[in-house]
Amino acid sequence: MATFHFYRGATPQVPLGTLLKLDGDVITGRKSVEENFGEISSLELDLLSIASSIFAADRGQQRGERERFARTLELHIPIVNTGHLIGLVPIIEKTLRRLSNDTWRINLYQCPGTISDSKGTKHAAGKVLLFSGGLDSLAAAVEFSRGADSLALVSHHTMNRQTTTAQSTLYQMLLKKGCNLTHHSFFVSARDKDSFEHAIENSQRTRSFLFLTLAAITANRLGRREIVVIAENGQMAIHLPLSSARIAAFSTHTAHPDVLAEMQRYLRGAFGIDFVIQNPYVLKTKKEVIEPIVKNAPETIPHSNSCWKNSRIKKGATHCGECIPCFIRRIAIESYQPDKTAYGRDVFKMKFGSLQPADEGRRNLADLAELTLKFEKMSNTELYDEWPELYSENIDAPATIEMYRRAAAETRAVLSKYPASAEVLT
Repeated sequence: MATFHFYRGATPQVPLGTLLKLDGDVITGRKSVEENFGEISSLELDLLSIASSIFAADRGQQRGERERFARTLELHIPIVNTGHLIGLVPIIEKTLRRLSNDTWRINLYQCPGTISDSKGTKHAAGKVLLFSGGLDSLAAAVEFSRGADSLALVSHHTMNRQTTTAQSTLYQMLLKKGCNLTHHSFFVSARDKDSFEHAIENSQRTRSFLFLTLAAITANRLGRREIVVIAENGQMAIHLPLSSARIAAFSTHTAHPDVLAEMQRYLRGAFGIDFVIQNPYVLKTKKEVIEPIVKNAPETIPHSNSCWKNSRIKKGATHCGECIPCFIRRIAIESYQPDKTAYGRDVFKMKFGSLQPADEGRRNLADLAELTLKFEKMSNTELYDEWPELYSENIDAPATIEMYRRAAAETRAVLSKYPASAEVLT
């Protein structure tokens, strides 16, 4: 078990764990909130403290191999509004368990400060969109910014310049297209300290907990009650394990409907406001999601970023070209037009049989092909047996299966253009 003790003020005397000072070792986002909205409330600061502490612990505790991939993390976090928030700890822990497949123990303890008035602001029209700089959030920005009500984009960034560049560039391009938008960007990260490496773990599966917290703070300040979450295509939101090797902790759930349902409970309880968190693309393939961009703003596509490795890519490339999001992105774009994305590798043109078994591109392509073949050949009943997670009350299982069948057809159509890799679907 890894223990993290977060604090404000003087350094506490604690026997065990990693000591990290909020708004010191951990950049909570307080400065960004004040730059966007003025003086921060103690409730907002508490929510930032919780979310940034979780994010820092997640990134600062490296996962092990195989059966040690899942972790147990214990966090001690100082807050002011203890009486209001402590009852939400079970929801937080349940959400994080679903989100990262780790065991989380969240302990909130009292620190000095003035209790917040938790009353929300007056209701105002409009939505808040989590704007990551990826294709899906770009599609939502294009689609939902055409009306009279301004769409508020919320972005989170760390020290990764590629992410911030993509977000700011796309925002400016959309403004020039006449989209009715505002942009609120928040810097939340951590710093290396002694034996603590702030970014040693790359999976970052709790980022959506932080991202949604930032969106809720923004929505509350603007008086809006509707949050369009992450705008994630169904393939990546439902994210059925591609193979038996990717079950449980090996499969991410950053935008899963179960996670969104729990986050809605948490944020409603925290603010006392009936926020509505939704993913409008949960039953769409990525090809279907990006249609508004292809039709209305195709020039923005190369500036978006979908890669899981975008902070670790060789010079001259913007995408690795070998991770699953890169494959799904490429299939979606090539379903309409040539893909001008700068990929580090062109796995589709490589002879599949010549790639080494340990090659990441080969493994990911093989797993994507396995998923595709299952949805082409198996009945609905067989698919339910293969993926029992389809029985979730938050998932429309028949519609989800049909979405995956369409995705399988799109995958075959694109890969069939590449004789070198098409054999993987035989």
